[in-house]
Amino acid sequence: MNSLASARAVPARVAWSIQVRMALLLALWLLALAWLRPLSDPDEGRYAVAALQMLRSGDWVTPALNGLPFFHKPPLYYWLAATGLQVAGVHEWVARLPSLLGAWLAAMSLFALLKRYASQSVAVAAAVVLVTMPYTYLAAQYANMDMLLAGCLTACICSAAMATLEARQASGRIRGMAWMGWLAAAGAWAGLGFLAKGLIALVLPGMVWALWLVWDRRWRQWWLPLHAAAWLPVLLIAGPWVFMAQERHSGFFHYFFVTQHFQRYTGSSFNNPQPWWFYGAVIALAALPWTGWALAAGWRSWRRKQRAASVSLPATQAFVQSLDRLMLVWFAVIVLFFSVPHSKIVGYVLPALPPLAYAVVRLVQAAGWQRWGRHTAALAALLCVALAVALGTVAVPAKAQWRALRSLPVQSADRVVMLEHLYYEVPFYLPAMADPLVVDDWSTEDQQADNWKKELSDAAQFAPQLGSRVLLDAQSLQAYACAHPQQRLWVVGSAEAAQRQMPALATAAAALHLGSTQVWQLQAGQACDRGTGR
Repeated sequence: MNSLASARAVPARVAWSIQVRMALLLALWLLALAWLRPLSDPDEGRYAVAALQMLRSGDWVTPALNGLPFFHKPPLYYWLAATGLQVAGVHEWVARLPSLLGAWLAAMSLFALLKRYASQSVAVAAAVVLVTMPYTYLAAQYANMDMLLAGCLTACICSAAMATLEARQASGRIRGMAWMGWLAAAGAWAGLGFLAKGLIALVLPGMVWALWLVWDRRWRQWWLPLHAAAWLPVLLIAGPWVFMAQERHSGFFHYFFVTQHFQRYTGSSFNNPQPWWFYGAVIALAALPWTGWALAAGWRSWRRKQRAASVSLPATQAFVQSLDRLMLVWFAVIVLFFSVPHSKIVGYVLPALPPLAYAVVRLVQAAGWQRWGRHTAALAALLCVALAVALGTVAVPAKAQWRALRSLPVQSADRVVMLEHLYYEVPFYLPAMADPLVVDDWSTEDQQADNWKKELSDAAQFAPQLGSRVLLDAQSLQAYACAHPQQRLWVVGSAEAAQRQMPALATAAAALHLGSTQVWQLQAGQACDRGTGR
């Protein structure tokens, strides 16, 4: 009996060691160059500063943009980033930790599914392919919600698949209870995905799961998506924040669910309109060299009249076929769903990359090219590093200059004034101060434009009194300056905007030049004395 127990314990320890090593290596790979690049405008600056403001304000329910309630996205990214900023300090790489976590979660979830139902070699290869796609690697080092959502979706779909495969019935009864644990895990990841980016985290896994069950003819498991074990975690995780947000802001339900979900999906006035084939081209280019390698392998397999499903794997053939169908449905649902709207953002289809990584491995195996995999992985890793270095040192030199803001003698009692633009990232590089004053003509904003001005206008509807104090026109700015004559102002804007909004800066020397943007220092009384020229 003891010898049998020892024989079983050794493989378990080996398997655990492999999982730990994979987890550590993937984390180190994704984190290595996350510090190199400055914050990008607008997304990284917007979300990083919102997380920093959440930390400084102590309000963990209401995300804020320039101090105003900002409900474009749920709070999971802000919670994770704010916690990181509190623990590790205010650094760019800390603001990217939620995205890094999302990429790591996606890779480890794919690894766990394939190791259990395909083979260890397939699992390792698919995880490596996924994290060495430039698409994945660069998105993991970009501070927004897309990669975090991709990680939660991947974990949800993989958990749902494991629940389904474990809920095998014999003589009308389900064997074991492992399926219920995986089902609850799927619900938990769906709830976290909702907190990452909203209803999409429930809709997409549900579509993938349902279509896969039908295609795989799993009629005895059709009830799993409806089971309480799947939905209770969703309600427990996502419900409290939705309830508290509505309690504090009466218009939250309509704005969050109708405006930011349904109208954004069906509307044509949002950013970046693209043709229907946009994501196919993006995936093909941004996942190189793996997409090219997969196409070549697929062509070779076809020429040899082989099928990827004919590869001999340690798992049973039924599991392999089920995984093939799952991955195909998964990829197709994500790409087709996001190809329908008029507006298309590159990061939306990141959840399609895990099944693509699996497809690459299967095609390469079918072609018999496994021995070349290491060379391709090395080439892909070098490409990832080269792109990260190029983006951090060559492609964004103007953005790197924003780090120079830290050298200014700014104090907490000072006030930042932004002229005719919301410079999202500026507060990230400055000490804690009152919310910046944003100066423009707020009577002429285009309510259909999806830009910084509409973001602030929408946010001000939830807190109109605060909005009237931080969203100013030239006359209101002069009144503020006269009311606070001793306060030191740090004015950020272009020379043209300064001439229109603050003529007091006409003879002032800029304290800092950041490309076409300048930073001036002056006492508020100077703006009051000289007036605005209007």
